[in-house]
Amino acid sequence: MRYGIPYKGSKNSIAEWVYSHFPKRNNFYDLFAGGCAILQVALMRQEYKNYIANDIDDDGIKLFMQGIKGDFNHEERWISRSDFFKLKDTEPYIKYCWSFGNNGRDYLYSKEIEPYKKAWHYAVFENDFSFAKKLNIDLEPIKELSDIHRKYLISKKIIESVKKKKDCNGLVRQQQLEALNRLQSLQSLQSLQSLQSLQSLQSLQLSNRDYEDVKIYKDSVVFCDIPYSDTNAYGSKNINTFDYERFYDWCKRQQEFVFICEYKMPSDFICIDSIKKTVLMDSGGNKKAYEKIFIPKHQEEMYKEWKLKEGGFLFYV
Repeated sequence: MRYGIPYKGSKNSIAEWVYSHFPKRNNFYDLFAGGCAILQVALMRQEYKNYIANDIDDDGIKLFMQGIKGDFNHEERWISRSDFFKLKDTEPYIKYCWSFGNNGRDYLYSKEIEPYKKAWHYAVFENDFSFAKKLNIDLEPIKELSDIHRKYLISKKIIESVKKKKDCNGLVRQQQLEALNRLQSLQSLQSLQSLQSLQSLQSLQLSNRDYEDVKIYKDSVVFCDIPYSDTNAYGSKNINTFDYERFYDWCKRQQEFVFICEYKMPSDFICIDSIKKTVLMDSGGNKKAYEKIFIPKHQEEMYKEWKLKEGGFLFYV
């Protein structure tokens, strides 16, 4: 199952693992909600009385809520490169679902690939095969199908067969068609449509404040998925400008449980667990990294007490 919205740095693949570390209290805070993957797991489990989703850049939260309301049930637009740059700052759907790696900054397709994806999109969503014919791709076999996902599966087989035909420009054609297998826009749309199944949202509160301005009530769990240090975490052209020292100082003052996802933290924090995860890179490749969960060191005894009370075990890295 996919959790949250399409979002660079999303915790979708490890959302259940992250959530499993949280004590059950009255209030759950997703303080840097981003793609809302952890928030969705919490809402589905319904083990807290109140849920607070906050992010100073709340486009991700807005997109999440639009998905819940069913705003994308009939979304079938083709978004061109020019459309993307014109609309991305006003439509979170376009910003994330039509950007490369969901980074919110760069258009999904290169100029060379865009005509092929456009042909595929119109064939699947509009039964318009004129763009495919101009590129000498026969997608007519999907014409009578009504299910979007099945259309994709059949068209993928056709594309694979075309790839095997080496004409004089075969290498270029193969590279172009390879990109057709990247289903980001369709998968993104399907994940947004699935959010409509979420129920009991009366206890969900939304905000877009600086994290220090969010009041933390007693009997709470606070999850912090901060921009990772030394990474291009939010898709900005420069390394993010997040003030880590200010955040560390804020953590040291908190009395309620604080859990932080990061690759590394200062000695004032304790890693309670880690998991190996594939990290997708903008270059199209990937690497393995250990995703870790930290707590402030001053909360160690409180964490131990809770863990032992629940009959669990302690794992430190």
